[in-house]
Amino acid sequence: MFGRGSWAVFGVKAASQAIFEASLAPSSSVSSVSQATAILTTKSEEVPSTGINPYNKPRGDEEETPVQGVTEDYRLGPQQFGFWFVLNDFEDVTHPKSKQEGIAYENAQKPFKFLKKEEKELVESQVAASAVVARKQFPVLIDFVGERVYAETTNVEEIGALRTMLEDLGVKTYNLAWQFGGFDWNVKFVNAIREGNMFDKQMRDRADDLRRFRPDEIEKLEDKMMENIVSSYFALAELETGQWAGLSVPAKIRLFAASEPSGETSVSTAFTLLNLVEDAQVASAAVTFQALDSKFNKKGEEKQYRTDLFTIDINDKVNISDAGSAALRGFDMPQYKKDMKRHGKDRGALTVQDYWIEWLVGMKTSVNIFVDNVTETLKLDKKLGLLAYEGSENSDAAGAE
Repeated sequence: MFGRGSWAVFGVKAASQAIFEASLAPSSSVSSVSQATAILTTKSEEVPSTGINPYNKPRGDEEETPVQGVTEDYRLGPQQFGFWFVLNDFEDVTHPKSKQEGIAYENAQKPFKFLKKEEKELVESQVAASAVVARKQFPVLIDFVGERVYAETTNVEEIGALRTMLEDLGVKTYNLAWQFGGFDWNVKFVNAIREGNMFDKQMRDRADDLRRFRPDEIEKLEDKMMENIVSSYFALAELETGQWAGLSVPAKIRLFAASEPSGETSVSTAFTLLNLVEDAQVASAAVTFQALDSKFNKKGEEKQYRTDLFTIDINDKVNISDAGSAALRGFDMPQYKKDMKRHGKDRGALTVQDYWIEWLVGMKTSVNIFVDNVTETLKLDKKLGLLAYEGSENSDAAGAE
């Protein structure tokens, strides 16, 4: 979390919030789904189990008084909730990263990633590997307003286990998928970006240089923004929305309609292959969405600058059909850390809750921007996007792929 990762997104009925809150109240079923209870079951009975810890206590089950949790322990906002979903097995391993998070949250009230170097070293020194029950855990964000659940996993079994637990707590879930009017919308979108590339000459020059020289022999451009463009993307286009999208690696390029695409890890190689034959196409790519703005420097000169809004991998795995979920693969918000530092200056000290809710807000905004750009670029109905499966038990939405 708080960096590049892959997320599953499925639906949740807003009307089930009250039941969910009641299930997390004291003297309710929360003790049966708490990680403190689940891990005891795995240890004593040597069987797999699942449990939850509050968002700000990733290792709450290991505290002197293990956390069972109450409703407010999981609340991020009036209709938003967050927790760690934990899967336990009886293997002799440990999970040091969540221990790092737990110590950072407790001692500094911020995620491990935001600690200073010296603070990180101190936390790491306190995390000693030990033989414990095998566990895997990931963050889960529930937004009853937008009727979405975001879970940082793309594993079908893990998503299924999460949905089962939520259903046991009274939450009504339903299937979601990216739906933009056809099975090949992802290929059409990335190739629309490629066709609208506004820096063909500059990228061609860099690709030509790399055919003759080693990367360390090439002199960087004086224009730093242009250097970033030619070294980071093999296509960068302005979209109908006025925002920009850049194609980067990992990417797959298909030279001929009937050929298998080749995986590429170099933007210059991807650019060269696309210009090798007339019918070459982008099969998949990492996409960065940007805003282009300008400001005046001290000399009164107007300078343009680009802001990366978010990244997402667009490929043939945009939906996790077997789990009834859409995917946000390779998702990141490059400005998040900078934004949180600014919030800290504006608001004073931040809490773990602040980091989680702002990440959720950012994800929701990114999804909306993504849908807006795909529908505008491909001239599609604005009602398309992240929709329920046709015939899904809990929804009447149609148009599934």
